[in-house]
Amino acid sequence: MYNLIAVEFFKLRKNRSFWTLLIALAAISLVYPLMYYFDHQSSGEPQFTGAEFLGTFIASNTYAIKFGVAVLAGFFISNEYATGIMKTIASSGNTRGRLYVAKLTGFAVGVMLVSLVFPIVSTVEVTLLSGFGHLPEGSTEFFIPRVLGLTLLYTAAYAAIGALIAVILTDSGKTIGFSMIFLLMVDIVLAGIGSKVEFFGKVYDYSIFKLIGDIGKPSIDSGDLPALLLVPLLTIALCAMLGIFVFRRKDIK
Repeated sequence: MYNLIAVEFFKLRKNRSFWTLLIALAAISLVYPLMYYFDHQSSGEPQFTGAEFLGTFIASNTYAIKFGVAVLAGFFISNEYATGIMKTIASSGNTRGRLYVAKLTGFAVGVMLVSLVFPIVSTVEVTLLSGFGHLPEGSTEFFIPRVLGLTLLYTAAYAAIGALIAVILTDSGKTIGFSMIFLLMVDIVLAGIGSKVEFFGKVYDYSIFKLIGDIGKPSIDSGDLPALLLVPLLTIALCAMLGIFVFRRKDIK
């Protein structure tokens, strides 16, 4: 199993789409805070500090996560069907369950690295421009580790969904397109249906799509913490099992 995961990490390091995505997000992460910096400077408004920027704009990182999942799912997983690599590894003698877990692990780590670019690069830049400042009122010294840790956890859950979509569709273009539409629209659809049907409202309230918006809160009640941790873990487990089920029965040509 270790060797299979090591191979996926090697392919991730050599994947041009992965590095292009990292560089593009790093550039955006540098430009985005500058827009606010010069706007506030021209209007005389107080500048964001590093801590304020992280707490205020961590929700914007969700779009980077969704985009990263869609792009990497297409170019890191689905593209291997077109190139014949998937057929080769499927006939390597390893069980398809182990192959899928290794592929999911490498894919999830790639997207998790992508998810850290915006919060780290932008916060460091704003800190250099305006200072770090003070943590949000009501937060503790664990605020930043908690935000980054939950970001990684929820990114892994989104990656599990993206991998499932990729193994179902197999075509890179279809995977990217469908993943992008699904991940961007699922919040709106579930929230809209949930406002009319109570059951779907509960499903949305306890889904990663809704709870990811809570990771940037200055403080989290002890009663809310179990759901905040268990929901993404259950999402990963469920999507991984479904992915293994589909991959085992997939006719790989």
